[in-house]
Order: sequence, then structure tokens, then C-alpha cells
Amino acid sequence: MTDADGCEPGACRRGRLRLGGVLLAAGEGRRLGGQPKALIEVGGEALILRNLRVLREAGVDDLVVVTGHFQEQLAPLLENVDLSQVTQSGEDHTQSDSLRLGVAALNDGVDAVMVLPVDMPLLTRADLVALIGAYKHAAECIEFVGPIVGSRPGNPVLFSRKIAASIASGEGEFGSGAWRHHSPDWLLEWQTDNVHYVTDIDTPEDLARWTGQTDGGARSGQG
Repeated sequence: MTDADGCEPGACRRGRLRLGGVLLAAGEGRRLGGQPKALIEVGGEALILRNLRVLREAGVDDLVVVTGHFQEQLAPLLENVDLSQVTQSGEDHTQSDSLRLGVAALNDGVDAVMVLPVDMPLLTRADLVALIGAYKHAAECIEFVGPIVGSRPGNPVLFSRKIAASIASGEGEFGSGAWRHHSPDWLLEWQTDNVHYVTDIDTPEDLARWTGQTDGGARSGQG
């Protein structure tokens, strides 16, 4: 029998975690033709609300959403959601900038932080709980766990308070994606065959695959 974090009795190296969650929703959707990814609807639910719900269902205690482009369109959806919202200023910012801003906005008391890009349409509570379980079962030296499907790094990722402090202070290449290839000894690339971790809506072709589907289909929330 497993507990709420997906752990077998006696198997966890870490106890109950107070989790922070950062949802990255600041992009301009350039590769999607300038559409707000956060407003794409999957099963009738905007991606930004769907992923916030899944984070809550997985046990994330403290939620931060990073907005930027399309902040005005997203604001009405977030009015009645229990979270903190931070907004990128200006037009020119990177995912690393958003990551740093979001992590810095979390409460100091979190033990670990889960980071999720907004454009992932398939993730479920079970997927996030499995990632939490992988982190809790990992060797004590592990500070960061990210799913990898075949050779493809996926999301979300989960990391320690120590790594969160490094990100908030602007250390390292976190957020660029490339740093995961350096394979530091505190990083665990968690092998899985679950394609939910590598499925996103990034291009018009991706969106077209979802549009018109009757179950779990997606459509643009703009226009």
C-alpha cells in the first residue's frame, strides 16, 4: 500500500514535504503564432486552470503563477484562485528570468519546489505524485529530480530548498534546459515511459493535433 506521495512504507528517505509550486505562464507564444498558451482549453478547461488544479490535487501547498505577456487576459481567470501571482515586466524576458522570479516569490518554509510550464495538457495528479515519490525515494545526495522519457527531458521538475535558493539568487544556468546535460551528481534523471511528461502544445502543429478531439481535446481560448 502506498501513501499520498506514492511511497511504499519505510521506503522514503524524506518525510512529508511542504511543497511549493511554480507555474510558468509568462511567454508570448511566439512559436504558436503569438497565442496565449495558458488560455488553450483542454476538455473545456483553460490550461492555466487545469495545471493549477492538478498541482493542488498532488498536494502542492504554496502556489505561484508567473505571468508576463497576456497578463491582462489571464488575470480574470486567477481572481478567485488561492495563489500568488508575479508578473514579468517589459517585453524581453527568458524562461530563466521567469523561473527566478517565481521561485523567489515562494514562502520560505517550503521543503521542495515543483516547476511546471503551462503548456502541458496531459499531466494528472498521479503523474505529479509519481514524481514526488521518485524524489522522496532518491539517494540523500539528490537535490533535483526531472523525468526523462527515452532521451527526452521532461516536466515538471522537482528540486530542493537548496537549489531553490541558488535559483532565486541568480546562480547557475537553471531554466535554460541545457544545464541538465551536465549531469551533476546531485541530479537524478528519472527514467519513465510516461509520455505525459514530454507532451506540450508549443507549435500550431501541436495545437492542430488537439483541436477537434472529442475527449481531452484542445482549442485556442483566444478570439
